[in-house]
Parts: sequence; structure tokens; C-alpha cells
Amino acid sequence: MKNGLVVKDNALINASYNLEVTEQRLMLLAIINARETGNGITADSKLQIHASDYMKHFNVDKKTAYEALKNAVDNLFNRQFSFREVRGGTDFIVKSRWVSRIAYATNEAILEITFAPDVVPLILRLEEHFTSYQLKQVTQLTSKYAIRLYELLIAWREVGKTPQIELSEFRHKLGVEDNEYKDMHNFKKRVLEPSIKQINEHTDITVTYEQHKRGRTISGFSF
Repeated sequence: MKNGLVVKDNALINASYNLEVTEQRLMLLAIINARETGNGITADSKLQIHASDYMKHFNVDKKTAYEALKNAVDNLFNRQFSFREVRGGTDFIVKSRWVSRIAYATNEAILEITFAPDVVPLILRLEEHFTSYQLKQVTQLTSKYAIRLYELLIAWREVGKTPQIELSEFRHKLGVEDNEYKDMHNFKKRVLEPSIKQINEHTDITVTYEQHKRGRTISGFSF
């Protein structure tokens, strides 16, 4: 993987999904792999990720890398995401799996991924509205929420600030389930503030946030 450039359509950046850290990392490696093939990929292409790639980029030992790839076979196959798609003036909410096929070669520690049809254009056939960043910016982020927050924020890097994001929308984009961290104190303590701390310590951006209220209730955040 030569330059480690992650590129996603903004529809995918702003999608709602819940992937664990290892799953997000594997998806990022697969996206880089897809772009660096040089031949383009289709919904039938089989992309290989080696345990050595995972070890190298995320500075983990062999056992951790092998387990990440092996566990992904069951977990990633069942993961879904939702995103907005506008066609002919009609606004659709699309639900899709990340992969249509996944395989693991135990002896060689190779994960083989085939992206679902809806994913391919969101990582390859990009025109105007996309976000890119170097993989190294997120390799030290150990919170799944921190990785997602970083992606959401850098889509606004040139502007320097985000618009206000409604709380429910923000939670869904980060991958926080409806029954998780419902209390705002816990949400800040377990999700928001640790993510901002990791981003400020380990990436190329520095983040502060402002909370917005409707009456006495926090209704959203801007960054």
C-alpha cells in the first residue's frame, strides 16, 4: 500500500453505521487496496488484506492482527450502513451491507473482501463531493467513535468549522446505538470527550466543540 490515501464519497463519510475499531481499520485497508490496484474494481473483485498489512499500519503484534482478520469473517459480513442518495430530485435513504462476500485463509492469514455493489461507487467513482486523508492520521486512534468523528470533521477541514449537527443524527453517524449512553453526562464522558482527546493528541487537527440547547436540553453540537 503505497501512499495510504483513504478516499470516500461524502455520502459514505456522513453515513450511519456501527463498526468496531478493528472492522473500521480493515475497511480502510480494503478501500486503500481498491484504489491502488490501478485496474479499478467491480462488485465482483476480491481484495486481499494480509495480517502483515494490519501489523505494519496499526503497530500491533502478530496474534492481534491474526485475530482481527479471523474475527472479521463473521462480524463484517453482517454489518450494515445507511446513507442518503438523491436521484432525479428524490431523496432516498439507502441501507446496504459493506461486503457481499468475505473469506479467510487461516494458514496464510489473508482476508479476502468483496465490497457490496453500493459501496464500490462510494470509494472509486468519485467526482466532486469526497473527503480524503492519510491512513496514518487514524492509526493511533483506539476508539471507534474517534475514527468516525475524525472523518466527519475533516470533511469540513477547509472551512475550519462544522455546522450544527443534531444530537440524534450525530449519535447515529458515530455508531452509538439508541440504548447506549442515553444520559448526556455518560455520552460526553464515554464517547465525545475521549474521542476529542485522542484526535487532538494523535492527528493533524485540533478540535473544540460547542453544545447547542433547545431550552435546557442539549440538542446538538458544532465543532
